[in-house]
Amino acid sequence: MIDEHYTIVACNRKYADAYTDLTPDDIVGMKCHEVSHKSTDRCDLNGEECPLERVFESRHPVQVVHQHFDRDRAPYYVNVHGSPIRAQSGGVRYFGEAMAPISRVDDLDFDEERLIGCCPSFMNMLDNLSLVAQTDLPVLIHGETGTGKELAALFLHRKSRRAEREFVTIDCTTLSDEMFVAELFGHEAGAFTGAAAARKGLVEVADGGTLFLDEFGEISPEIQTKLLRVLDRGTFRRLGNNRERKANFRLICATNRNLAQRVEAGAFRADLFYRVNSMQITLPALRHRKEDIPQLVDFFLRKLMPANLAPLISDGALEALLRYDFPGNVRELKNTLERAVVVARGGTLEPQHLPAELRHPQPSAKCDDGTDCGYHDGCTADDPGIVRAALARFGGNRRKTAAFLKISERTLYRRLKALGLT
Repeated sequence: MIDEHYTIVACNRKYADAYTDLTPDDIVGMKCHEVSHKSTDRCDLNGEECPLERVFESRHPVQVVHQHFDRDRAPYYVNVHGSPIRAQSGGVRYFGEAMAPISRVDDLDFDEERLIGCCPSFMNMLDNLSLVAQTDLPVLIHGETGTGKELAALFLHRKSRRAEREFVTIDCTTLSDEMFVAELFGHEAGAFTGAAAARKGLVEVADGGTLFLDEFGEISPEIQTKLLRVLDRGTFRRLGNNRERKANFRLICATNRNLAQRVEAGAFRADLFYRVNSMQITLPALRHRKEDIPQLVDFFLRKLMPANLAPLISDGALEALLRYDFPGNVRELKNTLERAVVVARGGTLEPQHLPAELRHPQPSAKCDDGTDCGYHDGCTADDPGIVRAALARFGGNRRKTAAFLKISERTLYRRLKALGLT
């Protein structure tokens, strides 16, 4: 239980043990963000939505997703349920907080790649993925190119009851219809020219596990019909064999196409679309979560730089990345940094090491400390992601944030209020 000044007035033993080595009595009087975020700054100053402020303003319960740090300072994602605790007068006196863990950050690591983010749109996506993972229904993941659809599918598999079985991927754009059918359902020896031996199909390999169809929106009408039959009946036949075989897999599909429009145009079967669209997850584009760019940059540079060198990027280069919309999303950001590291020859990344479309030659505004920190003419400070990223970068200092965005402090205050960050 927390008051309007972010001060903890009561907590239980479970909360104390999860976040600290202290007793509940010792925690009373501390700020909530000091305990859960291990930070002297409020969560809204670190790019997250503050449920306490929303409850006191709206007087209604709210739910948000945050990144917290446990007693060992290990990060994990948690669902925060906030409720108003009312005074006798009817006003909100305290904020009641209950938390349910979603996932540890380690669960988002997949070999050399990782799902990364802490902005509200990323947090909500992660919460939706965790919720859907508990079901066995087909899932349709929609997102632009480069947003991480396969990583999202891997996360769904990892958090599901099928996690100990196979995760099988097929790219729907790489094979002809005949080869796609053979790959998906398998074949007997001699079923077609070149089929020297019998081979299991991917639906058999995925038995008990997950089958992931990437670029699902590109499959032909013939393949759509065959796939629908498997989903409806739970059986299939290998090429060259009439025996029915059972298929038990969880289907996850991914596309960057608007399948509803394709259904209306007659290019995609409506019955298959409704079958796989029972659970849909939309991945946010990078331009809609720019406050995550610094964290993504740090991750990629640590992977790209030699082990004995710290990843360094200048303020000007980071500002250029924050201004750019990245139509290729996270994949384009990664490729941009790979190129920049080579051009920089292991040194600090500067604007001149970035592609021409990211560079802005106009002089920028100066912060009070003399650093080159402002947005250039023609750039906007209306983007919520840019405002949150700038605020987090300067530790909540509004004077420096306003200088960075080339707007007055009064204008910044109005925009923060509109975003619910005051």
